[in-house]
Amino acid sequence: MNILLPVSLGASFDAAVRLPIATAKARAGRVRVLSVVDAAEIRRIESGARPGAIHLALHAADEVRKRLTAEGTAAVAGAVRRCEEAGVPAQGEVLEGELERKLLSAAGANDLLVSAMASHFDPDLEDASGQFVLRVMREGGIPVLLSGAPYRPARTIVAGCGGGARTERAVGAMARLSLWKEAPRGILLAVDETPEGGRERIDAPRRILADAGYPTWEEKVLSGPRRPAFLSFCDSVDADVVVLGGWGEHRWNDLLGQSITGSLLEDGRRHLFLYM
Repeated sequence: MNILLPVSLGASFDAAVRLPIATAKARAGRVRVLSVVDAAEIRRIESGARPGAIHLALHAADEVRKRLTAEGTAAVAGAVRRCEEAGVPAQGEVLEGELERKLLSAAGANDLLVSAMASHFDPDLEDASGQFVLRVMREGGIPVLLSGAPYRPARTIVAGCGGGARTERAVGAMARLSLWKEAPRGILLAVDETPEGGRERIDAPRRILADAGYPTWEEKVLSGPRRPAFLSFCDSVDADVVVLGGWGEHRWNDLLGQSITGSLLEDGRRHLFLYM
């Protein structure tokens, strides 16, 4: 398994490094640590000069480029060192260019993208609740594992079974990567008006896991409003990882509104495995 770990700024990245290390160790994987010096930020500085001061702007942009490169290099070296100390093969790289384009290109050569949930990629803008990484997932077609803060070992896994293709893709991606196959507790969770409807939602994920050689997971069907019931259950079992197929029935712009995914992102206490 090849895991992409993009470097983000802020304290959450330090905790996030532990997640790809644990994942790679369990699956004999490799980690690629990538820092991108955002060319758009440098261009903004270069173009922001008043007439007659272009040389000052160019100098300022060059200083920013040097600073961002040095910061990225240090972060990459630190993450690679932590991987190697844990016995996980790792390589690091610092690139300059358009942030989203570079991450999309890198994502295509890897199996899984791991990031801090409260990641910070733009020097001037906090990437609230992983929205930038989720956008890369949407465009790049790669599963994303967002690290909750603080880090927690993956002991109890809850897979949300909303029914339909999104659920099957998410559970299928997890099974394809053999993630959490040996976890102490796995739960297939459906929220439906009837027990029969809930069991129908669980049918396909159950088959996917069985075909992939997973042990039998617990099954739970709840009734009531979907979002409160789902979140309350995750609290009751102290879930460490939640597996979801994108963001349910809500549009992209509503991600941080009333969706289950949005609520879990804002909460930030659990790892989220997401796949479009």
